[in-house]
Amino acid sequence: MNDLAWMFRSRPFAYSTVYAHPDIGRRAAYVPGPCSVRPDIPPEIACVCKNESNCTVRFADGMWLTTWSQGSAEGAPDEYIVFATSRDQGQTWSAPQRIVGWRTEFQERIAYGIPFLVPESERLYLFFFIDHRILTGQKPVVPERNGLHFIYSDDRGETWTQPRQVPVSLPEFSFTPGHAHFWVNHSPALLPTGDVAFTVSLSTYGKRWQIGVAEVRTIHCQNILTEADPAKLRFQVFPEGEAGIRVDPAKGIDSPALARLIQVFDPTQSAADIAWNFQEMTIVPTADPDRWLGVGRCYLGSPAITVSHDRGRTWSPAEALRFAPDGPPIPHPMTMCPIARLADGRYILFFTNNDGSARNAAHVWDGDGHTRNPQWFAIAREIPGESRNGGLLFGAPRLLVDVDDTIDPNLKTGLSMPQFFQDSGRHFVCYNANKEHLFLDELPASILDEMTPPLPM
Repeated sequence: MNDLAWMFRSRPFAYSTVYAHPDIGRRAAYVPGPCSVRPDIPPEIACVCKNESNCTVRFADGMWLTTWSQGSAEGAPDEYIVFATSRDQGQTWSAPQRIVGWRTEFQERIAYGIPFLVPESERLYLFFFIDHRILTGQKPVVPERNGLHFIYSDDRGETWTQPRQVPVSLPEFSFTPGHAHFWVNHSPALLPTGDVAFTVSLSTYGKRWQIGVAEVRTIHCQNILTEADPAKLRFQVFPEGEAGIRVDPAKGIDSPALARLIQVFDPTQSAADIAWNFQEMTIVPTADPDRWLGVGRCYLGSPAITVSHDRGRTWSPAEALRFAPDGPPIPHPMTMCPIARLADGRYILFFTNNDGSARNAAHVWDGDGHTRNPQWFAIAREIPGESRNGGLLFGAPRLLVDVDDTIDPNLKTGLSMPQFFQDSGRHFVCYNANKEHLFLDELPASILDEMTPPLPM
């Protein structure tokens, strides 16, 4: 196994390495600028250098299975969704196995997926989008085939079915018909009410991709817990109507972070036209089973929070997530900021504590380790009767991990896509470092207790 201790300035909760690509020396796998792998890396190693977008499910007998996206670079035709397993609570992991990837003969890109394990049958589903991709020099050979699909396995990933399209229609933006991009990040959530739902992000690029816009829709899997016939599975998209879940532009238009972003990429850009951008939302329940919270990334220099009072059918306009209902916004750039609910009703949020201006960053997308490193976390409690800020009160944050971002910095440098889960009363978070390697940390219960804020009197 590649010894990667040199990568970190600090990793106080280190537990294990889920996957490390073969040793290429104390250098980054990627060159500065576009997301491309170093040309001197042998092809057999290059094709496993990109590792990101991990999700973990756990079987009743204690086996863990983690999926992620692997390839030589984002958008490279060697991308696959892969998985590895552990039978000792994540201390050691099997070699990754490929599930599904690009099908160049059909001009299809399949690169990012989210697993869901049905508790009763232990059928393992994998949801993903298929993008139509024509490689350089190719001519279109098949009609464009985009859309949300799934496959499943009844033998823990040994064999998989052929892709089947999810029978839903995802709206596109009326101002750019035919130019929407879709993706998934977080496994479907099994809510206390028995609902199963996951989020998709829908985006379209502006004059520059850094100032494009996106919204979130939720996909509700209406009978996935009980229906074994894939042809009879039912899904529904919320919210219904032309607009998905978006940031309230009236509360984002004056954001300093948004102003910095516009100044860097297009000073003529109207702030009102992109202030509503909202992406990569996680869903968590509250003490009221019909009331759900959603947290995602946006252009405000903080996470954004939205509330549903009808189990995900409708959602409030998202606004900046704060440390307290009357407190300052939580600093965060344009990277994933998942929130999860602990078994005892507390919440944990992962973020980078940077609004796009700290650590010499110029804007919320700024790479080279400026905005995505280090990674922090904070614990929250729900204040009874409080509606502002989703009712959440956060304690002081604590550093999760800090990579050494002085070594060959590039757009991928930093920590991203943390995914939290609990097992047998223990608390774990899996994340990627520099989008090259996957790590697992364990957060002691005593630490989470120390970080829990007291409720106001």
